[in-house]
Amino acid sequence: MIAFLKGIVIETEENLVVVQNNGVGYNLIASTETVHRASLQVGEEMMFWTYLAVREDAITLYAFFSKEERAMFKKLITVSGIGPKVAVGILSGISPADLGVAILSQDVSLLTSIKGLGKKTAERIIVELKEKVDKTATQNLSKESVSYNSNRETDDAVFALVALGLSKADAVTLVASVYVEGDRAEEIITKSLKNMGR
Repeated sequence: MIAFLKGIVIETEENLVVVQNNGVGYNLIASTETVHRASLQVGEEMMFWTYLAVREDAITLYAFFSKEERAMFKKLITVSGIGPKVAVGILSGISPADLGVAILSQDVSLLTSIKGLGKKTAERIIVELKEKVDKTATQNLSKESVSYNSNRETDDAVFALVALGLSKADAVTLVASVYVEGDRAEEIITKSLKNMGR
């Protein structure tokens, strides 16, 4: 199995990232979160955690921004009736941490708010995964994801700070300390760097 792929991001489309590695272009199927991250890095080198799905009529490489997202993807595809494409669709509508919390709290309404996910499938996910979700890890990830009022602007700011060498935990803490509702990513980054003395 291919554990990860590192290469230059050539282009991105909805649920697709094209990466060049050693002269070969790879089509990677990904959640909108991963595609969003890759869109910020077009033309630059980026690493993706991967999952290779092999069928009689197709070989498909799925890509993930984080190991946590890939781990949740692997859990989802063990649920009867959920294949890789459906799992990617689910992860495009909710973060791995929030999905874990929804499963543990048996929150059917939250799951059915995800585009294309019906009540029966949501209930099946809860029944089949409630014993497989790591409660402690999910709670920690969830706390981290909401500690800075997570949205696209704060997520972009955290991503940029991590690219500058901060750990994700430090970046989240820094963003949380400076973020004011309505701030753009550039403003959050500027204030964060000032707080760091840069």
